[in-house]
Amino acid sequence: MPPSRPARPQVAATLEKRVFELLNAEILNLRLGPGEHIVTEAVAEALGVSRLPVREALRSLAGRGLVEMHAHRGAFIPRLGPEDLDRIIETVEARARLEPWAAERAAGFHDADQLAALDWTLEQGFDALARGARPDANRAHREFLRVLTLMSGHATLVEVLEPLQYRTMLAFVSIVITAEPEGWASHRVVRDAVADRDGAAASAEMGRYLTEVLDALRRPGNVVPSAMDRAAGRKGGRRPASHRIKALRLGERDAGDGGTPPPPPRPHAAGR
Repeated sequence: MPPSRPARPQVAATLEKRVFELLNAEILNLRLGPGEHIVTEAVAEALGVSRLPVREALRSLAGRGLVEMHAHRGAFIPRLGPEDLDRIIETVEARARLEPWAAERAAGFHDADQLAALDWTLEQGFDALARGARPDANRAHREFLRVLTLMSGHATLVEVLEPLQYRTMLAFVSIVITAEPEGWASHRVVRDAVADRDGAAASAEMGRYLTEVLDALRRPGNVVPSAMDRAAGRKGGRRPASHRIKALRLGERDAGDGGTPPPPPRPHAAGR
């Protein structure tokens, strides 16, 4: 009888996942901000782990567009400020090509559970708007796009779109569009079209909204630094590692999606 295989790789994978989830939550909740240097050794020391799971977690974060890896310099959280407007526009242009297709496919391939999850993100977004809680609204917006993209049922589309969506979210921490399109009303229209399985309407509304965003970004003088960006007083888009990294703790149960609460209960209605 051959000897049993050691459990170490599974343990290592679990540890990497926990480190990934912790850093993912810290970035998406903006406790680690755009432009910040994430030092592998500092994170490993703070968490009491080796450097290997931290390095692997950072590679996974880079795959989602939440971290940029630079040879001989390490990992940085991307920062796109007003001076990077051309790059921001290019990112949104790519989304404008792909997200209408994702919405169209979502209308044809979604199930009842996914629609309930989409409804939950809308509820969170409108609640955040009513409270004037912009960070919460931004997180709900990101979750709406994430769920909608997953509803497309197209793995490659999800893989391509997710980093673009995260990169845009981080950009809108550093910039403010003075005259900004009203996105949540558009999200409601997309949701209703998806629920009606009207792919053409869902695609058209998503394209219309992103065209408005691009027009707003291109309007002279309409993009300014955010209050957070001005307060940071950054130069060159690079920040040293913060004391927050030294305070990181790897608890038994770490948030897995940037502080997003669990999805709604499974609805009683049957799927398609």
